[in-house]
Amino acid sequence: MSNQAQVDALEHLLIAILQKSKMTLQVDPAFDAALSSIMGSDGPGGPAEKSAAADYLADIKRRVQAR
Repeated sequence: MSNQAQVDALEHLLIAILQKSKMTLQVDPAFDAALSSIMGSDGPGGPAEKSAAADYLADIKRRVQAR
């Protein structure tokens, strides 16, 4: 199994869990914490990688909230 297949599966699982969650008020703080982690020292690579990861996180958030 490729790394991309693993990432795709986890992405879809995360979105499904967040969409099914009855505690929608908890979703925004989770995204805020994830963004802080991405932008912090634990985040991926340099500024370009952090920016790309933050943009993708925002896309996931839009997809979760679209439902």
